[in-house]
Parts: sequence; structure tokens; C-alpha cells
Amino acid sequence: MPGEALHDAGREGAIRAKRWLDSTTRVSQSWLNTDPGAAKKLTFNWPSSGTEFSFDLGGVLKGGEFANSMFMAEVKNYNTPSGLGPMYREYLAKCYIAAKLNNAITDHFMWITWHPFLVDSWTQLCTPDLIRKGITEQRNRILGDGSSEEDAKAWIDDDLCGGVADKLWVLVLSQKQEKLVITDEDRAIILYHETRGGRP
Repeated sequence: MPGEALHDAGREGAIRAKRWLDSTTRVSQSWLNTDPGAAKKLTFNWPSSGTEFSFDLGGVLKGGEFANSMFMAEVKNYNTPSGLGPMYREYLAKCYIAAKLNNAITDHFMWITWHPFLVDSWTQLCTPDLIRKGITEQRNRILGDGSSEEDAKAWIDDDLCGGVADKLWVLVLSQKQEKLVITDEDRAIILYHETRGGRP
């Protein structure tokens, strides 16, 4: 896919993912990284290279066990699984770095896509082992050029790695699923009652 088309697809995917999340009525605030003031909430630095990376979408959840917890999401608007495996492992490394830099604001990490990927290892997608693999693959950005796999493995904090694994969500949407949500009218009624009742 040409670069411009890929950029457009990414922007469209982030907007659609935000709309779907908002429609669950479990999001009190959400923002795209292109929204004014939002980028700084979603941007981090690779430790060695100093280059920035950012998540596409973020916000605050509400209700029940998720009340007032923050989420960050990576959105991949793809119609094939091509390349999603390496991208997902890179995302896992980003989640680990974000949690290491500021664990207090990284309650949940969401990967949102429209196509299944890594189906042969689907049950392993949210495991510490795959996070370790992602970190090892990105070790030059983390530890510097010339770092070895052994260096990366020694650098990893197993407790933090397990904590990040517990925070991971993998969401696979479809166009029809996006439509099977609460209507705008009913959502407005819920928001009205929540506002009057002061529910978090």
C-alpha cells in the first residue's frame, strides 16, 4: 500500500476504533494522538536511540473494575495479516517501555485491528514470553547498537514483563460489529443519567 494511502487508512482506523470504544459506554474520555494536547499523553522515547514513538489512541475507562483506569491503543486498519506479526511484537516492546517509564498511567494496552494475525500462536499473544521476544527484537533501540540477545534478556524485569502481559488486550473488529452497538440516542440517555448521578 502506498505511503499516503497507508497513512489515510491508519487515520481512518483510529477514528473508527475511537468511535467503537466510545459506543461501549465504558469510556469516559478518549483522544486521538492528533487531537490538540493529546500527543504528549501518548508519546514516549526509545531509551537508547531517543527517537519517539506514540500510541494512536488513549483515554480513561469507567465503571466497575475499570473505573478511572487509563488505556493506550495501537490501531491497525489492515485487511490482510501481512506484516502484523512483527508489528505486534514491536508494539509489545513499546508497551513494556511505556510501562517502565510511567507505570502509573499505563493501566491497559489495547491492540485493535480488523484482521486476525499470528493465528497459530493466538493463545500466546498476551504472554510474557512474547513480550520478551518483542523486546529482544527491538534491543538496538533500547540498549544501543551492537547489543546482544543475552544483553536484552538480562535487562528485562520479569515482574514488569508479567505486569505488562496482564494489561494487554487484543481486539479484532469487523465492519458489521462496528454497527452492532448502542445507538447515539440511547448513549445520550445513559450519559445524561450518569452525569446527574455522578457515576465515575
